[in-house]
Amino acid sequence: MKKIFNKEFKEKYMPDPSKVHEILYKDCQEVMKNRLITIIVVALMIFPSLYAWFNIEAFWDPYGNTKNLSVAIVNQDKDYEFKNQKLNFGNDIVKNLKENRSLDWNFVNSKTAMEGLNTGRYYAILTIPKDFTKSLMSVTQVDVRKARIIYTTNEKTNAIAEKITDQGANKLQVKISNHLIQVISKTSLGAMGGISNMTDDITPKLTEMKKSLQRLDAQLVNSKKLAENNKNMIGDLDKSLASSKASLDAIKRTMNGAKKINDDIGSMATDATSGIQNSSASLKSALRDVSRILESSVNLAQSLNSIGDKGAQQAVISIGNIKDKIDQAAIRVNNISQVLNDINVVNSNVLNNAVTRLNNEYRSLTDASSRLAGIIDQVNSTSSLTYSQVQDIVNIVADSNKGINDIISDFDDLVTRPLSRVNGNVSTITGDIRSMVDSTGQLYPSVNNFINTASTLNGRVGSSITILESSIDILRGQVSDSIKMIDEIQNNKDLKAFNNVIKSNILERADFIKNPVEIKEEKLYKMANYGSSMAPFYSVLAAWVGVIILSTILSTEPSKQYRSIDRYLGRLSFFLILSLIQSIIISTGDLLLLGVTAKEPVLFILILMLCSIAFCILIFTLVSCFKTLGKGIAMFLLVIQIGGSGGTFPVQMTPTFFRTINSVIPFTYGINACREAIGGVYMQNLLGDIGALLLFAIIPLIFGIMFKEDINDLLEPLSEKFEKSFLMH
Repeated sequence: MKKIFNKEFKEKYMPDPSKVHEILYKDCQEVMKNRLITIIVVALMIFPSLYAWFNIEAFWDPYGNTKNLSVAIVNQDKDYEFKNQKLNFGNDIVKNLKENRSLDWNFVNSKTAMEGLNTGRYYAILTIPKDFTKSLMSVTQVDVRKARIIYTTNEKTNAIAEKITDQGANKLQVKISNHLIQVISKTSLGAMGGISNMTDDITPKLTEMKKSLQRLDAQLVNSKKLAENNKNMIGDLDKSLASSKASLDAIKRTMNGAKKINDDIGSMATDATSGIQNSSASLKSALRDVSRILESSVNLAQSLNSIGDKGAQQAVISIGNIKDKIDQAAIRVNNISQVLNDINVVNSNVLNNAVTRLNNEYRSLTDASSRLAGIIDQVNSTSSLTYSQVQDIVNIVADSNKGINDIISDFDDLVTRPLSRVNGNVSTITGDIRSMVDSTGQLYPSVNNFINTASTLNGRVGSSITILESSIDILRGQVSDSIKMIDEIQNNKDLKAFNNVIKSNILERADFIKNPVEIKEEKLYKMANYGSSMAPFYSVLAAWVGVIILSTILSTEPSKQYRSIDRYLGRLSFFLILSLIQSIIISTGDLLLLGVTAKEPVLFILILMLCSIAFCILIFTLVSCFKTLGKGIAMFLLVIQIGGSGGTFPVQMTPTFFRTINSVIPFTYGINACREAIGGVYMQNLLGDIGALLLFAIIPLIFGIMFKEDINDLLEPLSEKFEKSFLMH
């Protein structure tokens, strides 16, 4: 019994190498002898490579040729006057776009643009409305209106072109926002610079006043000495009094000069107060803009209730939009915090509470963004959006909006009033000096009357001189106090520090507020071009198509005189030789003809050869076992692998079915292995891909050896019906 089983096993499952070699030799001899078959076989070996090369060349650098996509620009913007300066952001946009070559910008009127969009000449229209600049500059006013650019597309022309023009419109929006932030920042910092210039102008005037007061003090000393001499020289009293009167007139002129200088300083302080108020208004307006962004996010979050768990992809997009608005709000809050922090440095930390509140809100916004990213991952993972997740999103956005509104409510206490103290100190000092000068001026009539009286009352000269000396001492004390006040102003460390910060480069600070973060891109496995990135997909696809063509045109069954297993392995060997030649032509053509850049070119050729071996065994086994039905299965596998392999788009972006089959189809591992050879090898990934390809070769081979004969017998009636048909073979 055992001998009979062993004999049957060897007869059915053990191939005869000589028979296999004989079948292969006859196939090769047939190709060499028959010229027509030779031409057909050569064409079969070359045709798959053409499929790969044409597609790779077509996708070599598609995004580098976007300059040929025509977009119409319609500028209807009107001039707007701001701070005695005419602004027209629409003209600025047109000027920048004329220097931009990313798209084919066409500057036309509205009628021409719409006609071009309908005919397909233009892929999109960007219309800048009449009130564009006016709306942008409303950020400096109480009522803020968002500026709009009307973006019109014709989606039927081309799906990808619409996405590219949409990306161009988004980039334009970012550039406009950055430009507006830079203008407002320069205006705010310029107002602070006005305070700095005011202090610079005050310094020489204070020095001049100090010198005048010092001269006044010297004259008072001389007057006192003169009075003392008059005590000893009563006989010369009239002459001395006349001299004192002349000195007093000089004193009056000096005090009048000091009063004028002090009035100039007071006027500058008033201008500084106006600058502070304008700066505070701009910052508060920027916070209101953040609040409006968050309010729109609240509305968008509440609309998620209508999506439910049947629109997971739409939910991901909507949540992503909410996250983008949260990120935008966080950037603006951080910018405002930076401006206040610079001002806080020079004001004895009087804005500590404001800076702390804004920093806390910035951290809250970044935390909210992270939580939204987590919810996006959950929705992608489960392909559903739950009610609790919607409520979490609504609560996240509502809490963020409440924090901003609380800061806006407390803005005057946190920012405006502390900033006003910078100018308030100067105003207080100038007021004190003016009071001193006025008090001193009030002494002049008294002293003058005293001198006149003394001239007529020689008998009371001694007592009058004593009174005069006392008045001079009082006046000298007031002059000394004024000099000390001027010294305090000139030596104020906070004022000097404020000057140093504000007088630094305003343009650099405005640029920092516009772009506080720079993204440094580092590519781990850099691809030279888009064509090289697409080469793995189209090369592997061409290898599969090549084997399908072979199995469709060439017969998988040699003469019936051989055993089933010998026929299977003999003809499979011939197919393997042809498929290997196909893969060599495809891979070497990619490298030499197209210029595909591969870090490991030899490995790329070997990997594609391995793919051809696995594909050939799999497809040949299907066709050899199931005949025409096997060809249909091979075509079905081709169709689902194009979408499920992640060759063009990340498989995570595809529907659940394709994500599910991704790990069980050979395309996935063939494409990934080719990417390792082109971009750079990560050995762990490469070995896993090679192992998977070997399994896709070994399992069909064993299946064909074990079950081909039985399956052929089972499907024989069906095969006969196909052979009798005039439509199938």
